[in-house]
Amino acid sequence: MPSEERDLIAALRRRDAGAFDELYRRHHARIWAFLARLCGDRAEAQDLFQETWLSAARHAHRLDEDGDVLPWLYAIARNKHRSARRFLLFDLRRKERFAQEPPAGTIAPDEQAAARARALEVQAAFEELADAHREVLLLCLVEGLETRQVAEILGLREDAVRKRLSRARAELEDALGGRERRWRPTLRGEPS
Repeated sequence: MPSEERDLIAALRRRDAGAFDELYRRHHARIWAFLARLCGDRAEAQDLFQETWLSAARHAHRLDEDGDVLPWLYAIARNKHRSARRFLLFDLRRKERFAQEPPAGTIAPDEQAAARARALEVQAAFEELADAHREVLLLCLVEGLETRQVAEILGLREDAVRKRLSRARAELEDALGGRERRWRPTLRGEPS
């Protein structure tokens, strides 16, 4: 762990003024992106984002000296999401879909349209996945966390994370109708 991260943890444990602001500055964008993708609904993600940071503020002084801050924040966000899911189990409202636009520029208009359609197709398939599979895909592939960190966040062993990731990939491929067998990103540190 970098010394600046250790220093930040020590400052949080001492409840130093400005330490929490620094924690937020360093990590708020990644936590927001994780929740936004996990929820699929901007309003829900905003609520959980605020709840995550309130909880982090309440408990930052309890951080383990040798802990890893980012997995701790992801775990809080994940737990807030899981709690919200329990309360929203019977709420069948439709989710807004986030469609990421492919980068504009040198891509031909017909290629942009195809990429946009593919992004919507992948997004729809992703939203059909079980929460456990969406979580592991987001943490491993989108956030780029290492197996050990994902295992810590999810409360699993590293081999269980790898198995869950494999199942999530297979479920996503099935949801896409097997049309995109080439799309098999690997976990950081995992052989291709």
